[in-house]
Amino acid sequence: MHDAPAILLHGAAGTGLWEALRERAAALLCEAPRGGHACGACAGCRLLAAGTHPDLFELLPEALALELGVREPEEHASGQPSREIAIDAVRRLVDWSHATSHRGGVRVALVHPLDAMSLPAANALLKTLEEPPAGLSFFLGTHRLDHVLPTLRSRARLQALPRPQADAAQALLRQRGCAQPEAVAAWCRNAVHATQPEAGLEWAVGVLAWLDGQGTAAARRALVDAAPAAAVAAAALQKIGVDLMRARHGLAPLYLPQQGSLLQRLAPRAQPAQWLARWQRLARAAAESGFALHAGLSAERWLLEFGQLHTRSED
Repeated sequence: MHDAPAILLHGAAGTGLWEALRERAAALLCEAPRGGHACGACAGCRLLAAGTHPDLFELLPEALALELGVREPEEHASGQPSREIAIDAVRRLVDWSHATSHRGGVRVALVHPLDAMSLPAANALLKTLEEPPAGLSFFLGTHRLDHVLPTLRSRARLQALPRPQADAAQALLRQRGCAQPEAVAAWCRNAVHATQPEAGLEWAVGVLAWLDGQGTAAARRALVDAAPAAAVAAAALQKIGVDLMRARHGLAPLYLPQQGSLLQRLAPRAQPAQWLARWQRLARAAAESGFALHAGLSAERWLLEFGQLHTRSED
């Protein structure tokens, strides 16, 4: 049994990892916990809800903190917010860790995502992770466990965060007013805590309809005009590819179960080797699609390749 004092929670993006880290922090900081959970009503819980609990330190990259609402944007800020945990921020955490508790109880530090930490920043944190001050608990998070520096992993006890079950995922989508919870839950594989779990779904359905309609140039142009961001488009086409290959081998689709009959019609038109080559190219493109250079023409190029796999000619 690993006796590391820090816990490293890891799971797929959209599975609610940040929420899970916050729940664990809330349970420890609650002054009247019930069954291992925060009561939500005590002074500690009220401070946590207001974002002003003095015994909680949240260490995130600036860009993620803004996305999650942990930090308000600065009125006169210039330039793009960083997606890396800076060494200066780690040093502030280390300094904070040696102070005493303001409310006379435990103290909690949340660090997420741990893979966003550079080697100098990691080295600045290592000593505190190895020997945290009494009463201080570390909860760490990452969606990419294989990208976490080994020195950091070795200082933590690993715990996997499972994906939500389908019923729970669909229920959450219904609460949000989602019009097609079953389709969205399947599309994101129940990772419904993502900012936009439905991203790319409507476009993917349009791509399938275009392929089924013999890939006319006008239909392709409409898809190009409606294409989402390059990374979303690449991921959508990858999902289509997976489901087409599953349909070709008699397996149920993972991402587009409502399109099962259409996938079965399209699946025989391309050979697995061709699809694998396209899937690998999309994977490489998705890794690079954050660059503005790829945003403009990528969707059209990818659709042309898809059309070559699935249509005999183009009007």
